[in-house]
Amino acid sequence: MNAIEIEPELDEDEVIAQLDEIYGEVDICGMKYSSGEALKELDPIAFREAKHDLENNMESKWECGECGEQFDTEEEAEECCQEEVKEAGE
Repeated sequence: MNAIEIEPELDEDEVIAQLDEIYGEVDICGMKYSSGEALKELDPIAFREAKHDLENNMESKWECGECGEQFDTEEEAEECCQEEVKEAGE
């Protein structure tokens, strides 16, 4: 079976949550803000770059080309429906 690599993708809320976890709150003119929200609003280009960097640091998932089940490794995805194919061929 052909395994399909699934590139990690985060939505904006996930990026904001991860940035908040990394950097915590930021102080702007004496007020506290979410670092992720602040970056998104103040510098959208830097926010997109941070999203890209976070996604690049995540591991890809692999999908079985037959049933669509997802796995952590390509080998697991390749082996997924092999038993069914062997049994059908008998």
